[in-house]
Amino acid sequence: MDDGQEGIRVQLRLLIEGSPEQRFDVHGSEVLQVRGHVVDGRQAHPEVVVRFSGPRRAELYRWCAADKHLFVDGFVQVKHWLHQGRPRVALLVEAINLSPLDDVVVDPSRAGIYAVRGRTGAIAAPAPPANKEARARKARELLELADG
Repeated sequence: MDDGQEGIRVQLRLLIEGSPEQRFDVHGSEVLQVRGHVVDGRQAHPEVVVRFSGPRRAELYRWCAADKHLFVDGFVQVKHWLHQGRPRVALLVEAINLSPLDDVVVDPSRAGIYAVRGRTGAIAAPAPPANKEARARKARELLELADG
């Protein structure tokens, strides 16, 4: 399968080091760039730079932050250069797919679907009771309505 990508196909788990960066490729297309390290307890890896130009960039910009885990699927190239006379190495991954691996934090006060009163749907039902006593009181009220 030749889809125009260069390098070796890799799949890895990346621990993000900092904020995502907005870059542009040689054609002027927007690219999401994230730096981090491979999560691998067996051996050390050089810094990883991931570039992604897929359709979910806006969502990933909002999600990517330091110390979050990211699944990366793409093609890797090893880049060598000199910095102040010292040789440097980094892995550049042109990603095909990125997926967040950390759980999304859910606000429990907004979770759930609440029924609406009446047929119009203009007035939303109140949120369910928050504490145990209020839930028990509400359950007793509902049982009394059902019995009589």
